Amino acid sequence: MNSGNFPSSSAPLQLAAGESSQFIDIETTDSNRTMLVRVTAFAPDGHNDGGRPPLIHLAAGTGPVVEVTEFPETQQVADAENHIAGSATWMRKNLDVYLVRVALDRPGSNWRIQIVNDDSDTRTFQFMSLGGAKIRDESDWPDSDLIYCGSFPCACTRHEGSLTTECPSCGHKSQPA
Repeated sequence: MNSGNFPSSSAPLQLAAGESSQFIDIETTDSNRTMLVRVTAFAPDGHNDGGRPPLIHLAAGTGPVVEVTEFPETQQVADAENHIAGSATWMRKNLDVYLVRVALDRPGSNWRIQIVNDDSDTRTFQFMSLGGAKIRDESDWPDSDLIYCGSFPCACTRHEGSLTTECPSCGHKSQPA
């Protein structure tokens, strides 16, 4: 389920223990029925550390904020008019890689996502959209030193593949930009 487009990403967000990020806007197209967002967590030294999963909050436009629950549980997300806009869940894909999946009942809605560092140490988080959704804050992409694999549901976050060479970590080739 790869969109074929280079994914959009948020700037890295360094959060102290218990600190919350600002909400980041995500835009979906009218044709999307599923929105996928990968959240990656890193210790201050840039390595995965296996800390506690973050808390992930989601809202459909200006609707109420919902804390997303871990798969197989799902949370319904309503818009400002109290219509169900979708349902969301997350799953851990690797040591510090989390995949948020939103089944959209109302495609084309604007969404907001927030991360809360639920660990006792400072950590850095980054959102990456998959499947056609667009994260509006791309200030550090593609200059970030974190390179992602575009093959869903690969959890490789230090992708070393090219269009012709497979990554030694995940075996995938890079997707064209």
